[in-house]
Amino acid sequence: MPLFVGSGHEVAVPNLVGLDRFAAEESLLQAGLVLGEVRSVSNATVPPERVVSQHPEPGQSVKTGRRIDLDVSRGGARLNVPHVEGLTLSRATALLTESGLSVAGVESLRAPNLPPGQVISTHPPAGIQVDEGERVFIQIAARAGNFPMPSLVGLNIEAAKGIVASQGLVLGEVKQAPSDEPPGSVLVQYPEEGMTVRDLDTVSLIVSTRAGRR
Repeated sequence: MPLFVGSGHEVAVPNLVGLDRFAAEESLLQAGLVLGEVRSVSNATVPPERVVSQHPEPGQSVKTGRRIDLDVSRGGARLNVPHVEGLTLSRATALLTESGLSVAGVESLRAPNLPPGQVISTHPPAGIQVDEGERVFIQIAARAGNFPMPSLVGLNIEAAKGIVASQGLVLGEVKQAPSDEPPGSVLVQYPEEGMTVRDLDTVSLIVSTRAGRR
């Protein structure tokens, strides 16, 4: 049976977070309080129909008969990351936000053939299903900035040097190792193919020499 407290008395607001709506209302009645506004909110971590938050907060002293408002989870929606490639950064940010996603950061990728500031891609990529509120990183074109390391393995050292210079990188240590590959062929590179590099990063190589006879 509900516990009714005389008018004007103060009671501590019970903790309702995690309860289902009906258990929360029963707890309020037992404390001499009243269920107020109940809002349905998206939340990927709290099961549907469970209390996400409340106002006033748990433990706060209030007069008996006070209305307690609840936010109740409707679960986390699954969304597709929209295609924003080719858009400006401001338009892409607006579109992602309107779609229920969060922009976590912006990375500049060197792309001299594209207009600076044009969106190249996102991570997670377009079309992937994610939870509502997912953090999305945007990659935009820039005259200078990060770019994926090209592959040099298998190339002659002179060709590799040309690619390194053309990409604005710096050739560092070049070691030699016996190999059955043609002399001067690149066996190992660091940074490896596909790793993110930027202008003036140093590239180290291991190139082949003739294998010694036993």
